[in-house]
Amino acid sequence: MTHQSNGQPADTQQAAPPADLGRLSLQRNSLGWRHVTLLSLAGCGPAASVALNLQFMGQFAGLALVFAFLLVWPAILLFMNSLAEFSRHIQSAGGLYAYNLRTWGAKFGFVYGWTFMGAYMVLAAAGFAVFGGWLSEWLGSQFSIFIPWWLLTVVALGAVTALSMFGITESMRTSLILVGASVAVILVLAIWIVFTGGDSEGAGFTGQPLVPAGAGSLGWAGIGLAMTYGVLSHAGIEEGTTLSEEVRDADRNVSRGLWAVAIILPAFYIFVSYAMVHGYGIARIEEFGQDPAPLQTVALHYWGEFGLGVVVIAAIISILGFSQAGFLAGTRVLFTLGRDHILPKWVGHSSKRHTPANASLVMGIVCVVLGIPLGLIVGPFNVWGYFGFLVGIFFLVSYIITNVALIVFAKREGFFKPIRHGLLPGLAAVIFAYPLYSSLWPIPPGEYGVLPFVYVGWVLVGVILLVVTMKRRPKVLERMLEDESKW
Repeated sequence: MTHQSNGQPADTQQAAPPADLGRLSLQRNSLGWRHVTLLSLAGCGPAASVALNLQFMGQFAGLALVFAFLLVWPAILLFMNSLAEFSRHIQSAGGLYAYNLRTWGAKFGFVYGWTFMGAYMVLAAAGFAVFGGWLSEWLGSQFSIFIPWWLLTVVALGAVTALSMFGITESMRTSLILVGASVAVILVLAIWIVFTGGDSEGAGFTGQPLVPAGAGSLGWAGIGLAMTYGVLSHAGIEEGTTLSEEVRDADRNVSRGLWAVAIILPAFYIFVSYAMVHGYGIARIEEFGQDPAPLQTVALHYWGEFGLGVVVIAAIISILGFSQAGFLAGTRVLFTLGRDHILPKWVGHSSKRHTPANASLVMGIVCVVLGIPLGLIVGPFNVWGYFGFLVGIFFLVSYIITNVALIVFAKREGFFKPIRHGLLPGLAAVIFAYPLYSSLWPIPPGEYGVLPFVYVGWVLVGVILLVVTMKRRPKVLERMLEDESKW
């Protein structure tokens, strides 16, 4: 990373790292802004989010699940402003970890990096477990081919790990195919519903899903809980920042790619969710919230058995796509933490191809350890219900902290502008705080009430590791900022 004292980028070309740091660097100047957009889109898994999250949003907010998406969109746009501003001054494979490290210092950065790494690990592990479950059920129901879900999960993880070790370009081509095909299918289904008039018992298309009154008995509390899953549907949108070291003219192209996805993705969710509630039927919204697979129900109703199969395949490949994207982003955070000596330094060593090979292997093993045991206990489909809620908490806290960090960083570095670096990130933090509060209070029922404490426990483990590191390896903290500034 290079910048002048006034905070503006010193040039538009990324300097190559010193020769003695070659083993710690990634493939420079190999990607463009479209790759940033692609990884962020793939990281959110738009089709998978529609398949996995709308049911929970319907449970909490009823018709107002669409309104919940509307409320999330401004927060996403404001958040993209924060990431775009950070990306102009800091280019690191650590993404949000690097932004917060440079803002808050080594001690806070240590714990933040630990929790951020955990978020990607949980996201990828849950995604691969659900992928195995969906694919196993589809093969069994359609072709009487019965393969254990966990075996399919392991095979998928093995393939994605190999691609990550081989190179980012190859991985991105795979993501392009997975994301493009799955989004196209869901979008065509939504357009089909609109042109056929929906299933609203003669009422036609109405504005009911676009106002808070549609939330039913839970009211705004239900909207807040639905927003948690709305944010979860966008979790991973920041993953493009982890490509900063590999993007040409990163100070310009990373922000360009982020703004593109911030406009496209929320609009997709609003349009598709609006079509879905009307396609299911306004009068049947309570059934929508209880239906374990409302997307499949709608697909079967409008397109029959063949169309249902197409939609299920789209959902499956989208789940694989966002799992792969989370894997790639998590791998780069692991790589950066190893390079900064928070993790064993061999994790931060790149291969001869300048890929994060060691971090990729670690990420693959962790996903197996996290996802498969829980899937065997509660079933692969329920893994997302639990892990998804937990991931939502992880990312809401992370997004709030990062927005506040921009205010502090811009003031300290001397490029602060009251609206761009003060008002806008402050509003983003406030909007994200509401669904976080709704997720934590009152304490959710059943197993969901335990998950916030799981998050707190993970943070405490990070604090303990920080204390141990300060005692046994005090120079690590001294070197973190110095090492990260080289990139």
